[in-house]
Amino acid sequence: MALLSASSVGAQNSTRSASPPKVKILSVKNEGLLFTDNNAGVSGVDVASSIPVGNRALWLFGDVFLLGPVEAPIQSYVGNVSNCGLWVPLEHGVAPLHHYRFICDTSTQLARQLIPLEHGEANETRLWPSSGWYDAHAHRLYVYYSINKVVGSGAFGFKVEGYGLACASPPDRSLQFTRLHIKSQSSLWWPLDSGAAFGCAVIDDNADPYLYIVGVEDRQGHHYGKLARVLKSRIADLQAYEYFAGYGESPQTPRWSKHVQDAADVEGLKDFPNELSITYNTYLGAYLAVYSEGVFSQRALLCEASKPWGPYRPIGEISTPHRAFENAFCYACKEHPELAEQNGRIIYITYVDSERYWPQLLRVTLQKQTNTP
Repeated sequence: MALLSASSVGAQNSTRSASPPKVKILSVKNEGLLFTDNNAGVSGVDVASSIPVGNRALWLFGDVFLLGPVEAPIQSYVGNVSNCGLWVPLEHGVAPLHHYRFICDTSTQLARQLIPLEHGEANETRLWPSSGWYDAHAHRLYVYYSINKVVGSGAFGFKVEGYGLACASPPDRSLQFTRLHIKSQSSLWWPLDSGAAFGCAVIDDNADPYLYIVGVEDRQGHHYGKLARVLKSRIADLQAYEYFAGYGESPQTPRWSKHVQDAADVEGLKDFPNELSITYNTYLGAYLAVYSEGVFSQRALLCEASKPWGPYRPIGEISTPHRAFENAFCYACKEHPELAEQNGRIIYITYVDSERYWPQLLRVTLQKQTNTP
């Protein structure tokens, strides 16, 4: 096992507090469903991730239901695509979400697929974007996505095969991603059946030369969090990724390996679906993880850690609002940190109701606890 020292970790990680303050969830406000009144033929979207890109934010979705143009006398179902996206202004709070524009096919004016299928793939291959990062210097936009195969019907009639990375350069109005391949000419960078797969979330600090990429391993029905890191300048090079291989003398001194099979569990990061968010929250002085606990628990967990590699400890949970339908369940909770206000004291979280099939927005206010004698 080839382990690397922690000496090259970004300098800001050594100066941040190792003991974040205690926190509670002060309030939760339901801000309602997002993007439903569109003219792009979209009648439902799955999941929701967002990436700041210059003065805009790109929102990406998986599995999109499409109807015909709204001006048609009768809207007919025209099929679905396995991902799509929209642009909103890069501003704080709810206001920018009311000024969105789906990225559409110029001939049909309907939302179109952004991460494309390749030769030999058909509609049973579903490509779901999960997280990403914009390289402002090179003007390249990177998105990690899961590759899934339809194996049955219903909400769980698919199998996750693993994760890949796609790139768009430059990310202009004609946005179209290219799937990056490894030496074997496969777009599958991390097969899930061979161990840990990475791309569930991206942790980015401006002062750190590294990106941290959250991964997952499925063992006996439980998901265990993993972590990789890569120099931002080498994000498109699979050989440049290093994997968190456990703690050294303390959690402040992680070990890193060039071999994915050495990837250790991130303490406290467990039983999330294949997507989540982790971002540094200035107000808390800690990294904040937000995710659905399992599938059917109807709640989101908030956990914090002083370092990207943990250990994470829970600071609270949010029960999702009442279900719209009796058999519905809520999932895919994550934060959209570019919307945060007051340095992260107010954060915005989305989740999806399995029957409504639209992202719903929650405004969450946090409160640090003062230590009393």
